[in-house]
Amino acid sequence: MTKKRRNNGRNKKNRGIVRRVSCIFSGKLVPKDKAIVRYVVRNIIESSALRDIQESCAFEFYTLPKLYFKNIYSIEAAIHNRVIRVRSKKDRRIRGPNKMKLIKKK
Repeated sequence: MTKKRRNNGRNKKNRGIVRRVSCIFSGKLVPKDKAIVRYVVRNIIESSALRDIQESCAFEFYTLPKLYFKNIYSIEAAIHNRVIRVRSKKDRRIRGPNKMKLIKKK
């Protein structure tokens, strides 16, 4: 049988059993090292209401706090919702956080 990925699609070197986490779209339990994790930072108030609140605020330079979300996806849900894309055999070797930028430059 041919081997598609050098890490077998997981990040589990010298760990043994890895706990499972729940996908936010499908609810599927996915191994933590196989799951796709994306962090989302949002303002507490949407941009349309932000200006009104800043004008009515007593403080001049008050920065509103942000909401931080850690989204965990299964592979199937991440591909279906275009969080990640399917890559060619050659492009799968490109690793790191900016891999889509490197692929687009070619």
